[in-house]
Amino acid sequence: MQFRIVLLLAVLCLPLSLVAQQPASQKEKAPAPPSPMQALLTKQFGQEFKVDPRFEPLLGDFDGDGSEDLALIAVSKHPLGNSGAFNYKVSDPYDTYFGVGDPKITTAFSTFGDGTGHCIVIMHNWKAATPKAKWVIVNVPFEKIAPGTVTWKKKTIAAVATVEADGMSSLVFFDGKKYRWEPNDFADDAQN
Repeated sequence: MQFRIVLLLAVLCLPLSLVAQQPASQKEKAPAPPSPMQALLTKQFGQEFKVDPRFEPLLGDFDGDGSEDLALIAVSKHPLGNSGAFNYKVSDPYDTYFGVGDPKITTAFSTFGDGTGHCIVIMHNWKAATPKAKWVIVNVPFEKIAPGTVTWKKKTIAAVATVEADGMSSLVFFDGKKYRWEPNDFADDAQN
């Protein structure tokens, strides 16, 4: 009888001893800390936004005030969700160009433009403790982005150049009040 109890205890304790002896590589690793850009995005826009690591951050003076601005590509299923709490504006310049650009309506669709939920997140004067302005641009279809320029009211300003899957290129730029989307030539304005 004692033999059976000892055998039962040995069988029950064996899995525990095997787990304790596993190499560190097989044990669960602690989650990696967020990237600096993800930490910045979370601080400025909330948990709803995740940086898409396939796209490099873009730097430029998007609002023309002489200070450096930052544009990131992020993914969010609910871009309007925390706009009040984090003090950012949501804009849909693509659908505005075609006549219906109210983000309260256009973000209700399951995906944005290119089917991914991509947003262009822009912070004006991003190095300041509090950015001058924060924008979330939704529904702009693209597969590639790059810094670009556009002439607006006889002034050359920085823009985000995009290229769609079919080769169509466009520019997203700040007109002094809001972001606009304009189709561009089928040229290779956005590289990458």
